[in-house]
Amino acid sequence: MILTLLKHQWKSELRSSVLQKSIALNIILGLLVVYFGGIFLFLGFYTDDILAEIYPGQSAVAVFNGMLLYYFLIDLFFRFMMQDLPVLAVQPYLHLPVGKNKLVHYVLLKSIPSFFNLLPLLVFIPFMLSAVVPAYGQSIAFAWLGTMIAVTLFNNYLLLYFKRQMSTKPFYTLGFGLVISLLMLLDYLELLQLQVVSKAIFGQVLLQPWLVAVPVLLLLGAYLLNYTFLRAHTYPEEMKVSKATQATGGNIAFLSRFGELGKLIELELKLIWRHKRTKSIAALSVMFLFYGFIFYTNDTYLEGFGFLIFVGIILSGMPMFNYGQFLPGWQSAHFDGLLTQRISPVQFFTAKYWMMVPVMTLAYILTLPYGFFGHKILLINTAALLYNVGVNVFVIFYFSVYNKERLDLSKSATFNWQGVGASKFVMMLPAMLLPILIYVPFWLLDIPYAGVAAIGGFGLLGIIFQKQLLQWTAKRFVEHKYKLAAGFRQS
Repeated sequence: MILTLLKHQWKSELRSSVLQKSIALNIILGLLVVYFGGIFLFLGFYTDDILAEIYPGQSAVAVFNGMLLYYFLIDLFFRFMMQDLPVLAVQPYLHLPVGKNKLVHYVLLKSIPSFFNLLPLLVFIPFMLSAVVPAYGQSIAFAWLGTMIAVTLFNNYLLLYFKRQMSTKPFYTLGFGLVISLLMLLDYLELLQLQVVSKAIFGQVLLQPWLVAVPVLLLLGAYLLNYTFLRAHTYPEEMKVSKATQATGGNIAFLSRFGELGKLIELELKLIWRHKRTKSIAALSVMFLFYGFIFYTNDTYLEGFGFLIFVGIILSGMPMFNYGQFLPGWQSAHFDGLLTQRISPVQFFTAKYWMMVPVMTLAYILTLPYGFFGHKILLINTAALLYNVGVNVFVIFYFSVYNKERLDLSKSATFNWQGVGASKFVMMLPAMLLPILIYVPFWLLDIPYAGVAAIGGFGLLGIIFQKQLLQWTAKRFVEHKYKLAAGFRQS
């Protein structure tokens, strides 16, 4: 049955418009995969040499083991931000003589060959061959590699479970995030040294290979946790049948996988690509990625934290600020028609949210090389990204109901003040100043890194409660939608 489901999935992929309409996109994605795969493969083979230069006189394997716990915690963060839930159109199979257990097992196994699970192997396997095998032998090296794979898959299933719980039990996810934050805080306060703990845990596997059974058991536990949850939620009566609220448009193939949300995002992207002003905004956002060179090359700015927080907010948040400050004015020309469509305000703002999050994440990734100017820049920019995703997006949404001036999208943004008003500047003040205000008490107490962690913590809270914040945003939009419509007609 698993093979039959795989066959159905394969046919679905081949018959979809992904291969037919997005060949160029697939080629670009393929080149990116090859590029990043090559980087990770290079790191895998030369990590032992790099560590030997940075930590002379220490075992490269021991140093590598000391970094693993940090890596797996960061892995959890990126999975939370970017990993999709594996899905299967289960409903067509439920009335057939197909065991529900097989359907659930298939959905869970489907998540294994993902980018987040396969990419680390390009580092772990070469490092095992170049460093672990010569030092400890093949059998112990394979036990060590098995531990790495088991912990990676444990992260996979643990995050999938909490992401599934987020919509119904957000406090579970909040508790999970607090545990991770507490570990990082204890490490910062040197009450619990994660590097020492990591070196001890993974070093024991090299001394006692049978301990590979521990992460394997943890993996099985996380798998069963997901299995129990999914099996309890695959009954036909639990599947809500809602009114059709369709949006038209569907030529960006991979977005069609996300249903109505994907169609709305696609329409937004088409709006950006087809009009002068939106394309000018996009080009301006790209230019701001080089903003860091103005400040990071000056040692005066690198000494403190406050200005670096401001720069970090700008680097990852400028695409959102540039585009979001005019919401929902981009739809002003057809706003009355939009109100007549069966598209809920929650869908409307969710689509905008999930269009902005990948763009901000990409901006953050592209600015990672600024980390060469200092490790604290990476920490600050990471906290700034979390804050932008979890807080500043909703600050933009909050002030969006005051944008009542119609926009002519055919005009360029150069010397174009249409739609620019006092609300735009008022909007930017809390977005820029609130993270600084969060940091100030910790600066006064002389614990700056705790202030950076607090900024990231507020962002994580916003991400965890994004569903509730989007509902609140939609409610506020409903209260002001007729004022917006009247403003767009008169301007």
